[in-house]
Amino acid sequence: MTNCRHWLGVSSAGMFVLLSGAPFALPAQNETVATIGQRPILMSELDARTTAKVQERQAAYDLELRQIALNHKRALAAYRESELNDLVDERVLELEAARRKTTSQALLEAIKPAPTSDPEARAFYDAQLGQLGQPYEKLEAKIKEHLDTQARDAAKRKYLDSLRTRFKAVVMLEPEREILDASGPERGPAAAPVTIVEFSDFQCPFCARYEHVLKAVMAKYPDKVRLVYKNLPLPQVHPDAENAAEAAICAGDQGRFWQFHDLLFQDQRLLNVDALKDKAKTLGLNVPAFDECLDSGKAREALKFDERAAEQLALSTTPTSFVNGRIYRGVLTEERLSALIEEELRR
Repeated sequence: MTNCRHWLGVSSAGMFVLLSGAPFALPAQNETVATIGQRPILMSELDARTTAKVQERQAAYDLELRQIALNHKRALAAYRESELNDLVDERVLELEAARRKTTSQALLEAIKPAPTSDPEARAFYDAQLGQLGQPYEKLEAKIKEHLDTQARDAAKRKYLDSLRTRFKAVVMLEPEREILDASGPERGPAAAPVTIVEFSDFQCPFCARYEHVLKAVMAKYPDKVRLVYKNLPLPQVHPDAENAAEAAICAGDQGRFWQFHDLLFQDQRLLNVDALKDKAKTLGLNVPAFDECLDSGKAREALKFDERAAEQLALSTTPTSFVNGRIYRGVLTEERLSALIEEELRR
Protein backbone atom coordinates (compact mmCIF):
# COMPACT_ATOMS: atom_id res chain seq x y z
CA MET A 1 0.00 0.00 0.00
CA THR A 2 1.15 3.54 -0.72
CA ASN A 3 -1.25 5.82 1.08
CA CYS A 4 -2.67 3.64 3.84
CA ARG A 5 -0.93 5.46 6.68
CA HIS A 6 -2.65 8.68 5.71
CA TRP A 7 -6.07 7.09 5.37
CA LEU A 8 -9.00 7.71 7.73
CA GLY A 9 -9.50 4.54 9.78
CA VAL A 10 -12.66 3.16 11.37
CA SER A 11 -12.66 2.26 15.05
CA SER A 12 -14.56 -0.68 16.52
CA ALA A 13 -16.93 1.84 18.10
CA GLY A 14 -18.05 2.99 14.66
CA MET A 15 -16.12 6.26 14.77
CA PHE A 16 -13.94 7.68 12.01
CA VAL A 17 -10.67 8.77 13.60
CA LEU A 18 -8.13 11.09 12.04
CA LEU A 19 -4.51 10.00 12.48
CA SER A 20 -4.11 13.24 14.40
CA GLY A 21 -6.84 15.32 15.95
CA ALA A 22 -10.08 14.65 17.82
CA PRO A 23 -12.53 11.90 16.80
CA PHE A 24 -15.88 12.86 15.32
CA ALA A 25 -19.18 10.98 15.33
CA LEU A 26 -20.67 9.43 12.21
CA PRO A 27 -24.36 10.06 11.46
CA ALA A 28 -26.88 7.66 12.99
CA GLN A 29 -27.98 4.72 10.85
CA ASN A 30 -31.43 6.28 10.15
CA GLU A 31 -30.00 9.71 9.37
CA THR A 32 -30.22 11.08 5.83
CA VAL A 33 -26.83 11.63 4.17
CA ALA A 34 -28.09 12.62 0.70
CA THR A 35 -31.33 13.14 -1.17
CA ILE A 36 -32.47 12.64 -4.73
CA GLY A 37 -35.56 14.77 -5.13
CA GLN A 38 -37.70 13.79 -2.17
CA ARG A 39 -36.04 10.37 -1.81
CA PRO A 40 -33.43 10.09 0.99
CA ILE A 41 -30.25 8.00 1.11
CA LEU A 42 -29.73 6.83 4.67
CA MET A 43 -26.49 6.24 6.52
CA SER A 44 -27.47 2.56 6.80
CA GLU A 45 -27.46 2.30 2.98
CA LEU A 46 -24.04 3.90 2.77
CA ASP A 47 -22.72 1.55 5.46
CA ALA A 48 -24.14 -1.48 3.64
CA ARG A 49 -22.30 -0.36 0.52
CA THR A 50 -18.95 0.51 2.12
CA THR A 51 -18.50 -1.70 5.20
CA ALA A 52 -16.59 -4.53 3.50
CA LYS A 53 -14.11 -2.19 1.80
CA VAL A 54 -13.72 -0.06 4.92
CA GLN A 55 -12.92 -3.16 7.00
CA GLU A 56 -10.46 -4.36 4.36
CA ARG A 57 -8.64 -1.03 4.40
CA GLN A 58 -8.67 -0.93 8.18
CA ALA A 59 -7.09 -4.41 8.31
CA ALA A 60 -4.42 -3.34 5.81
CA TYR A 61 -3.74 -0.18 7.80
CA ASP A 62 -3.52 -2.12 11.07
CA LEU A 63 -1.06 -4.59 9.50
CA GLU A 64 1.14 -1.83 8.09
CA LEU A 65 1.14 -0.03 11.42
CA ARG A 66 2.10 -3.26 13.19
CA GLN A 67 4.94 -3.84 10.73
CA ILE A 68 6.27 -0.31 11.14
CA ALA A 69 6.17 -0.59 14.93
CA LEU A 70 7.85 -4.00 14.86
CA ASN A 71 10.65 -2.88 12.56
CA HIS A 72 11.18 0.25 14.67
CA LYS A 73 11.44 -1.86 17.81
CA ARG A 74 13.92 -4.18 16.08
CA ALA A 75 16.01 -1.27 14.84
CA LEU A 76 16.28 0.25 18.32
CA ALA A 77 17.21 -3.10 19.88
CA ALA A 78 19.81 -3.78 17.18
CA TYR A 79 21.28 -0.30 17.62
CA ARG A 80 21.62 -0.71 21.39
CA GLU A 81 23.13 -4.17 21.03
CA SER A 82 25.59 -2.95 18.39
CA GLU A 83 26.64 0.06 20.46
CA LEU A 84 27.12 -2.07 23.57
CA ASN A 85 29.30 -4.53 21.68
CA ASP A 86 31.34 -1.68 20.20
CA LEU A 87 31.78 -0.26 23.70
CA VAL A 88 32.95 -3.61 25.08
CA ASP A 89 35.38 -4.02 22.16
CA GLU A 90 36.78 -0.53 22.70
CA ARG A 91 37.31 -1.14 26.42
CA VAL A 92 39.10 -4.49 26.05
CA LEU A 93 41.22 -3.02 23.26
CA GLU A 94 42.20 -0.12 25.53
CA LEU A 95 43.17 -2.56 28.29
CA GLU A 96 45.32 -4.56 25.90
CA ALA A 97 46.92 -1.39 24.52
CA ALA A 98 47.79 -0.27 28.05
CA ARG A 99 49.19 -3.70 28.86
CA ARG A 100 51.42 -3.66 25.79
CA LYS A 101 52.23 0.07 26.03
CA THR A 102 50.87 0.93 22.59
CA THR A 103 47.64 2.31 21.12
CA SER A 104 44.37 0.68 20.16
CA GLN A 105 44.83 1.83 16.57
CA ALA A 106 48.26 0.20 16.38
CA LEU A 107 46.85 -3.09 17.63
CA LEU A 108 44.15 -3.07 14.96
CA GLU A 109 46.59 -2.13 12.22
CA ALA A 110 48.75 -5.11 13.17
CA ILE A 111 45.94 -7.50 12.20
CA LYS A 112 46.99 -8.52 8.69
CA PRO A 113 45.62 -11.85 7.44
CA ALA A 114 47.22 -13.42 4.39
CA PRO A 115 45.95 -11.97 1.11
CA THR A 116 43.53 -14.04 -0.94
CA SER A 117 45.33 -16.53 -3.14
CA ASP A 118 44.51 -17.24 -6.77
CA PRO A 119 43.04 -20.69 -5.96
CA GLU A 120 40.83 -19.17 -3.24
CA ALA A 121 39.53 -16.48 -5.59
CA ARG A 122 38.92 -19.05 -8.32
CA ALA A 123 37.08 -21.35 -5.91
CA PHE A 124 34.82 -18.46 -4.84
CA TYR A 125 34.09 -17.63 -8.49
CA ASP A 126 33.28 -21.24 -9.34
CA ALA A 127 30.90 -21.50 -6.38
CA GLN A 128 29.05 -18.35 -7.53
CA LEU A 129 29.24 -19.02 -11.26
CA GLY A 130 25.50 -19.08 -11.80
CA GLN A 131 25.08 -15.65 -10.20
CA LEU A 132 28.07 -13.68 -11.46
CA GLY A 133 27.57 -13.95 -15.22
CA GLN A 134 30.98 -12.50 -16.18
CA PRO A 135 34.33 -14.13 -16.95
CA TYR A 136 36.71 -14.69 -14.05
CA GLU A 137 39.38 -12.40 -15.51
CA LYS A 138 37.00 -9.44 -15.36
CA LEU A 139 36.04 -10.09 -11.75
CA GLU A 140 39.28 -11.37 -10.26
CA ALA A 141 40.35 -8.06 -8.66
CA LYS A 142 36.92 -7.41 -7.15
CA ILE A 143 36.66 -10.97 -5.85
CA LYS A 144 40.04 -10.73 -4.14
CA GLU A 145 39.15 -7.35 -2.65
CA HIS A 146 35.88 -8.77 -1.33
CA LEU A 147 37.55 -11.85 0.16
CA ASP A 148 40.38 -9.76 1.64
CA THR A 149 37.79 -7.55 3.38
CA GLN A 150 35.98 -10.60 4.73
CA ALA A 151 39.25 -12.06 6.00
CA ARG A 152 40.23 -8.79 7.74
CA ASP A 153 36.81 -8.52 9.39
CA ALA A 154 36.95 -12.14 10.55
CA ALA A 155 40.50 -11.77 11.90
CA LYS A 156 39.57 -8.57 13.73
CA ARG A 157 36.53 -10.24 15.28
CA LYS A 158 38.60 -13.24 16.35
CA TYR A 159 41.20 -10.98 17.95
CA LEU A 160 38.62 -8.90 19.81
CA ASP A 161 36.90 -12.06 21.04
CA SER A 162 40.23 -13.29 22.39
CA LEU A 163 40.60 -10.01 24.28
CA ARG A 164 37.11 -10.37 25.68
CA THR A 165 38.14 -13.77 27.01
CA ARG A 166 41.43 -12.46 28.42
CA PHE A 167 39.77 -9.60 30.30
CA LYS A 168 36.68 -11.60 31.29
CA ALA A 169 34.19 -9.39 29.43
CA VAL A 170 30.59 -10.50 29.87
CA VAL A 171 27.58 -8.97 28.08
CA MET A 172 24.52 -9.23 30.33
CA LEU A 173 22.04 -7.19 28.31
CA GLU A 174 19.22 -9.57 27.38
CA PRO A 175 18.73 -9.53 23.59
CA GLU A 176 15.41 -8.69 21.98
CA ARG A 177 13.35 -11.84 21.42
CA GLU A 178 10.18 -12.29 19.43
CA ILE A 179 7.37 -14.77 19.94
CA LEU A 180 6.62 -16.72 16.79
CA ASP A 181 5.08 -20.01 15.75
CA ALA A 182 7.78 -22.69 15.62
CA SER A 183 5.75 -25.46 14.00
CA GLY A 184 6.53 -27.00 10.63
CA PRO A 185 9.03 -29.41 9.09
CA GLU A 186 11.84 -29.82 11.60
CA ARG A 187 15.24 -31.37 12.09
CA GLY A 188 16.87 -32.07 15.43
CA PRO A 189 15.39 -33.01 18.80
CA ALA A 190 12.08 -31.40 19.80
CA ALA A 191 13.47 -30.54 23.26
CA ALA A 192 16.69 -28.93 21.96
CA PRO A 193 17.71 -25.82 23.95
CA VAL A 194 18.21 -23.81 20.75
CA THR A 195 15.52 -23.49 18.07
CA ILE A 196 16.26 -21.92 14.70
CA VAL A 197 13.19 -20.93 12.66
CA GLU A 198 14.23 -20.25 9.08
CA PHE A 199 12.08 -18.39 6.51
CA SER A 200 13.41 -19.38 3.11
CA ASP A 201 12.80 -19.43 -0.65
CA PHE A 202 13.76 -22.45 -2.75
CA GLN A 203 14.81 -20.27 -5.70
CA CYS A 204 16.86 -17.81 -3.65
CA PRO A 205 20.62 -18.29 -4.23
CA PHE A 206 21.45 -16.86 -0.80
CA CYS A 207 19.10 -19.38 0.81
CA ALA A 208 20.95 -22.17 -0.97
CA ARG A 209 24.23 -20.83 0.40
CA TYR A 210 22.74 -20.62 3.89
CA GLU A 211 21.64 -24.25 3.73
CA HIS A 212 25.31 -25.31 3.81
CA VAL A 213 25.78 -23.28 7.00
CA LEU A 214 22.69 -24.73 8.64
CA LYS A 215 23.71 -28.29 7.81
CA ALA A 216 27.17 -27.67 9.25
CA VAL A 217 25.85 -26.34 12.57
CA MET A 218 23.24 -29.09 12.79
CA ALA A 219 26.07 -31.63 12.43
CA LYS A 220 28.13 -29.72 14.99
CA TYR A 221 25.30 -29.54 17.56
CA PRO A 222 23.18 -32.67 16.88
CA ASP A 223 21.60 -32.72 20.34
CA LYS A 224 21.43 -28.98 20.94
CA VAL A 225 19.73 -27.44 17.91
CA ARG A 226 16.28 -27.82 16.38
CA LEU A 227 15.69 -26.36 12.91
CA VAL A 228 12.19 -25.44 11.68
CA TYR A 229 11.60 -24.56 8.03
CA LYS A 230 9.09 -21.89 6.97
CA ASN A 231 8.25 -20.98 3.38
CA LEU A 232 8.63 -17.39 2.22
CA PRO A 233 8.68 -17.51 -1.60
CA LEU A 234 9.30 -14.17 -3.33
CA PRO A 235 7.54 -14.58 -6.71
CA GLN A 236 8.38 -11.04 -7.83
CA VAL A 237 12.02 -12.09 -8.21
CA HIS A 238 11.74 -15.90 -8.15
CA PRO A 239 8.85 -16.93 -10.43
CA ASP A 240 9.07 -20.67 -9.64
CA ALA A 241 9.46 -20.30 -5.87
CA GLU A 242 5.78 -20.75 -5.01
CA ASN A 243 5.47 -23.94 -7.07
CA ALA A 244 8.65 -25.27 -5.43
CA ALA A 245 7.29 -24.51 -1.96
CA GLU A 246 4.00 -26.26 -2.72
CA ALA A 247 5.89 -29.24 -4.13
CA ALA A 248 7.95 -29.53 -0.95
CA ILE A 249 4.73 -29.47 1.10
CA CYS A 250 3.31 -32.24 -1.12
CA ALA A 251 6.49 -34.27 -0.58
CA GLY A 252 6.06 -33.64 3.15
CA ASP A 253 2.62 -35.25 2.96
CA GLN A 254 4.50 -38.44 2.07
CA GLY A 255 7.05 -37.97 4.86
CA ARG A 256 9.82 -36.83 2.50
CA PHE A 257 9.95 -33.06 2.99
CA TRP A 258 13.63 -32.81 3.88
CA GLN A 259 14.77 -35.10 1.06
CA PHE A 260 12.80 -32.98 -1.41
CA HIS A 261 14.04 -29.79 0.27
CA ASP A 262 17.65 -30.89 -0.25
CA LEU A 263 17.00 -31.86 -3.86
CA LEU A 264 15.50 -28.42 -4.61
CA PHE A 265 18.50 -26.59 -3.21
CA GLN A 266 20.97 -28.85 -5.01
CA ASP A 267 19.74 -27.56 -8.38
CA GLN A 268 17.78 -24.30 -8.42
CA ARG A 269 17.89 -23.95 -12.20
CA LEU A 270 14.92 -26.26 -12.89
CA LEU A 271 11.96 -25.59 -10.60
CA ASN A 272 9.06 -25.47 -13.04
CA VAL A 273 6.16 -27.87 -12.52
CA ASP A 274 7.47 -30.55 -14.89
CA ALA A 275 10.91 -30.45 -13.24
CA LEU A 276 9.31 -30.69 -9.80
CA LYS A 277 7.40 -33.78 -10.87
CA ASP A 278 10.63 -35.28 -12.20
CA LYS A 279 12.25 -34.69 -8.82
CA ALA A 280 9.36 -36.54 -7.18
CA LYS A 281 10.09 -39.51 -9.43
CA THR A 282 13.79 -39.30 -8.58
CA LEU A 283 12.93 -39.59 -4.89
CA GLY A 284 10.63 -42.53 -5.48
CA LEU A 285 7.52 -40.74 -4.23
CA ASN A 286 4.00 -41.90 -4.97
CA VAL A 287 3.90 -39.92 -8.21
CA PRO A 288 0.11 -39.89 -8.86
CA ALA A 289 -0.53 -38.66 -5.31
CA PHE A 290 2.24 -36.05 -5.62
CA ASP A 291 0.96 -34.83 -9.00
CA GLU A 292 -2.61 -34.58 -7.73
CA CYS A 293 -1.46 -32.62 -4.67
CA LEU A 294 0.56 -30.19 -6.78
CA ASP A 295 -1.97 -29.76 -9.60
CA SER A 296 -4.98 -29.32 -7.33
CA GLY A 297 -3.47 -26.53 -5.25
CA LYS A 298 -4.02 -28.62 -2.13
CA ALA A 299 -0.74 -27.38 -0.61
CA ARG A 300 -1.59 -23.72 -1.13
CA GLU A 301 -3.29 -23.25 2.23
CA ALA A 302 -0.25 -24.58 4.11
CA LEU A 303 1.90 -22.19 2.07
CA LYS A 304 -0.41 -19.28 2.88
CA PHE A 305 -0.12 -20.11 6.58
CA ASP A 306 3.65 -19.52 6.41
CA GLU A 307 3.22 -16.42 4.26
CA ARG A 308 0.73 -14.90 6.70
CA ALA A 309 3.14 -15.60 9.55
CA ALA A 310 5.91 -13.83 7.62
CA GLU A 311 3.58 -10.89 6.94
CA GLN A 312 2.73 -10.54 10.62
CA LEU A 313 6.47 -10.59 11.39
CA ALA A 314 7.14 -7.88 8.75
CA LEU A 315 9.48 -10.16 6.79
CA SER A 316 10.28 -9.40 3.17
CA THR A 317 13.76 -10.86 2.60
CA THR A 318 15.21 -14.35 2.55
CA PRO A 319 16.82 -15.99 4.27
CA THR A 320 15.57 -14.64 7.59
CA SER A 321 16.14 -16.75 10.67
CA PHE A 322 15.19 -16.54 14.32
CA VAL A 323 17.60 -18.06 16.85
CA ASN A 324 15.58 -18.57 20.02
CA GLY A 325 13.45 -15.63 18.90
CA ARG A 326 16.37 -13.37 17.91
CA ILE A 327 15.99 -12.17 14.33
CA TYR A 328 18.86 -12.30 11.80
CA ARG A 329 18.49 -11.35 8.15
CA GLY A 330 20.70 -12.73 5.41
CA VAL A 331 23.33 -15.44 5.32
CA LEU A 332 25.14 -15.92 8.61
CA THR A 333 28.57 -17.51 8.46
CA GLU A 334 29.09 -20.83 10.19
CA GLU A 335 31.32 -19.09 12.72
CA ARG A 336 28.72 -16.42 13.47
CA LEU A 337 25.84 -18.88 13.81
CA SER A 338 27.95 -21.19 15.98
CA ALA A 339 28.84 -18.24 18.22
CA LEU A 340 25.14 -17.39 18.59
CA ILE A 341 24.34 -21.00 19.48
CA GLU A 342 27.14 -21.07 22.05
CA GLU A 343 25.83 -17.83 23.53
CA GLU A 344 22.32 -19.26 23.81
CA LEU A 345 23.65 -22.44 25.41
CA ARG A 346 25.48 -20.35 28.02
CA ARG A 347 22.30 -18.41 28.75
